[in-house]
This record gives sequence, structure tokens and C-alpha cells, in this order.
Amino acid sequence: MQNTSLDTQLDLLESQLNALSASLLEGSPDTLVSGSAALQRLAVDLVRVTGGKGLEQLKQARQRRRVRVLATGLANLRENLLRQMAYVDRALEIVVPATRDKSTYAGSGAYGQPVRQSGAFSVLAA
Repeated sequence: MQNTSLDTQLDLLESQLNALSASLLEGSPDTLVSGSAALQRLAVDLVRVTGGKGLEQLKQARQRRRVRVLATGLANLRENLLRQMAYVDRALEIVVPATRDKSTYAGSGAYGQPVRQSGAFSVLAA
């Protein structure tokens, strides 16, 4: 009976991870927030089902393999979310550039200076 609930939990986690990956590709922030919360709840439920023992309780190689695939998928999703975050931060630096007044904006962002303004040359050489 325990294996059935564990397999069901793994199925739910896999489907939620796939849905979250699809919403990342779509670029829907609301879906990402709700999907991330659901994925977190399912991960906590998986820990409860396994009794907190992790992979030690999984006697079947198939279940261990599924958990490893889930872990790899989560790592890939996290990396892609970090890439998307860097992309958004960079775009915001261009739209709302940092100024010299540190009371308004805190200098350059985490990813360096925004793109330099074109068309304003201080020195021209022939």
C-alpha cells in the first residue's frame, strides 16, 4: 500500500514539474508563482510519505530512478528560473537606469552597468 501512495505522489510531482516548466516557457508569472507553491507542497508531502528517510526507504530501483530524474528536473528548472531572473533584471536596468544619486537607485545593479547611451561622443578622432 505504501508503494502505491509513493508512486502516486511521484506522479503528481512529475506532472507539476512539467506544468511549471511549461509555464516558464510561456512567461506567465502568475502561473509560475502558483505552480511553485503547489510543487513545494507536493515535495513536502513526498517527504511525509517517505517518513523523512529519503532514498533509503525506496527499495525499488524504479522509484529511486524517478526521484533522481525529479531532482535533475528541479535543478534544471531552478537554473532556468535564475536565467530568466537575470534577463528581467538586465532589462529593468536598461529601462530604469541607475543614476549617480545613490539615494534614488543603489548604483550599478548586480549585473554591471546598463548599456551606454549612443550618440553622445566626448572625443572624436580622425
